[in-house]
Amino acid sequence: MTLAQVPALTWRRVSTFGTDRAIHWGIWLLVLIVIFGPIVPVVYAGFVDRPLYEDGGRLTLSNFVALLSDASFWAALRNTALFAVMAAVPGVLIGAGLAILVARTDLPWRRVFTVVMVAPLILPGLGVTLGWVTMYAPSGFVSTWFSDHIGMVPWNLYSLPGMAAVSLEKTVPLVYLMVRARLASVDTSIESAALTTGASPVRVLRTITLPMIKPSIWTAAILIAMVSFETLSLPLVLGGPADIDTLSTYLYRTWTTDPSRQGTVSAAASALLLLVTLMLLLRNHVEGHAGRYMTAAGKPSAARQLGLGWLRWPFTALISLYLTVALALPVIGLAMTSVTYVFTPAVTPWSVLTTQHFETVFTNSALLRSITNSLLIGVVGAVIATVFLAAAALVAHRSRFRLRSTVPPMLLYPRALPGIVLGVGVFWTFVLVTPLEPLRTTVWGIMIAFIIRNTAIGYAAIQSSVLGISNELDAAARTCGASWFRACRDVVVPLLRPALLGCLVLMFVSILNDYDPAVFLVTTGNEVLGVTMLKQWVAGFVGPVAALGIIQIAITAVALMIGRVAWGVKPNA
Repeated sequence: MTLAQVPALTWRRVSTFGTDRAIHWGIWLLVLIVIFGPIVPVVYAGFVDRPLYEDGGRLTLSNFVALLSDASFWAALRNTALFAVMAAVPGVLIGAGLAILVARTDLPWRRVFTVVMVAPLILPGLGVTLGWVTMYAPSGFVSTWFSDHIGMVPWNLYSLPGMAAVSLEKTVPLVYLMVRARLASVDTSIESAALTTGASPVRVLRTITLPMIKPSIWTAAILIAMVSFETLSLPLVLGGPADIDTLSTYLYRTWTTDPSRQGTVSAAASALLLLVTLMLLLRNHVEGHAGRYMTAAGKPSAARQLGLGWLRWPFTALISLYLTVALALPVIGLAMTSVTYVFTPAVTPWSVLTTQHFETVFTNSALLRSITNSLLIGVVGAVIATVFLAAAALVAHRSRFRLRSTVPPMLLYPRALPGIVLGVGVFWTFVLVTPLEPLRTTVWGIMIAFIIRNTAIGYAAIQSSVLGISNELDAAARTCGASWFRACRDVVVPLLRPALLGCLVLMFVSILNDYDPAVFLVTTGNEVLGVTMLKQWVAGFVGPVAALGIIQIAITAVALMIGRVAWGVKPNA
């Protein structure tokens, strides 16, 4: 290199540094705007005396005063708190118990149980809920059988305990995965030592295993409470017939039945957002103190299975019964409802088989449009989200950007953000930002809301792979004169291809099955599957809703199968 070339090289490096810095700031600002942009209008609308689309608004606390003086709000808050407790306690007990049995004992069929137990996490939540109704509602198949043969039905699905029972469909797999991951990471030498000295398996579980998984249990309980506060379909489908409101249904009913109270809805949404955020902070605090339960550093030793003795097969039968009641029967009920005129023990199902409900779906323009719109949003949204999340993950973990540590918390926050609150926020954002207003009634507006809602899932699919790639690779490229952007594009991104394809599949499935953020954005022409199913169910069209649910499950299964065969994407990735 000659002296004349030095200034040119220095200038090129300075220029490259400036370009990289601009890219980092641009991506960070985009993440900030995408994640928190919809939250600001929700909070602001709660402090304004008129809807945001009207001029002359003044700051006021009247919306919060009206909210706090509304007896319906306090009833909804009480019901939500009770629902959260009723869902969390059995969810944690069952999920943690299953995780311990599968991971720490000689229970038969452990691998089969693992696959089946996590299946509900990738099934459409609304479709499975409707399956529970077809089986266990007062006029459901199983309930009718109990009434005819026993003379009574020992449960009431249209109640808070009934809602909590249905919620186990999703909460038990969450707890199972979290506790089993914790069990896989702890050193089992202490348990082995206790067994060697003569301690019984029950005592080992009680005095050693349970204390070690305590952080995961508390974290799972808080997570279930967060989900209970934000869920919409369960209280709307099951609580509606019994006039049971939770905070989410309170928001939905107030917004749809009384447009003059939009300020009160925004105030309630702000309160719900605050509650869920506090629970998220509590969860992070619990996770931050998990180090107190660390047993050893380094790779954990191989787990020593605890012998169940004569209890092996009774436990196996009990787990099989639970999976049959909680998963198999609801899915079967949904499928049978979609292909029969009436699904009841009083009539042989084979005598009332029909394809009419599927014919209705494919001949009704609104129902068919909900399928095509959902597929369009799922495919395009998954591609956009994968590119966005890959760029954000690279800034967070492969750059020296000063604010890089703030990117992961921002990307994970929407998972704690109630979908219905996000929907209100996106609605107000489109109203306030004039260039975005045309998106409010299009599928692209719904797609944006769904992408924001599911960023945590896509980011989690990419993060571990980014961290698993040695920094020396892109550092070598930088040493050779490559810019940060080129080093990431030519070195890191090709190595991330499996993770990016996994993110693509998971984002497609998540967007396809989402619906909460869209309830305030759907109009004629931009219908999506979840909201269409919800509205059709409320209107009493059970058969077509069941057909839509089966179609949604089939699309989800095909997408996951393609991902599994082509790229090794697992449902619980």
